[in-house]
Amino acid sequence: MLNKFLNLDRQYRQPTGLLGRYIGRQMARDHLPENEWTVELLQPRPDDHILEIGFGPGVAIEQLTHHVPQGRIVGVDFSRAMVAAAGRRNAQVIKRGQVALHWADVTQLPLGDASFDKAYSIHSIYFWPQPEKALREIKRVLKVGGLLVLTVLPKEKWGTDNLATPVGTPEC
Repeated sequence: MLNKFLNLDRQYRQPTGLLGRYIGRQMARDHLPENEWTVELLQPRPDDHILEIGFGPGVAIEQLTHHVPQGRIVGVDFSRAMVAAAGRRNAQVIKRGQVALHWADVTQLPLGDASFDKAYSIHSIYFWPQPEKALREIKRVLKVGGLLVLTVLPKEKWGTDNLATPVGTPEC
């Protein structure tokens, strides 16, 4: 009932306004295990060019900056609120050019062909209205032999309508 009233599904897909900022803070806290696990799976090298799709509050990007000091990390997100939040979190590395953030749809990435060694997305593929088109677009921007990591949370582990219920997967 509360979910329908607040339209939480839409807010998790594209956070906006005050509730969106709150959800962004919740994502940063609740999804820390998945962010750390995904960064580990990427096995980032110092000079990698890495793309994150649906970066939310920018926690994984922040973690990657420590592993990729000579490389570049680019993020795209469909939520202006999350672009702003991740921009605040990563302001210093954006200023020095190590990170760039874009407001964009995954089906129309504003990026060049074969630009990235690796790409990843954490908890966002189920919000993509056209996942096949999105995956083709990600393939376009990945270099030949590039790595794609998609981290998802099985539906049976999703939180309930209770906002106090943790959403993360601590057993990762």
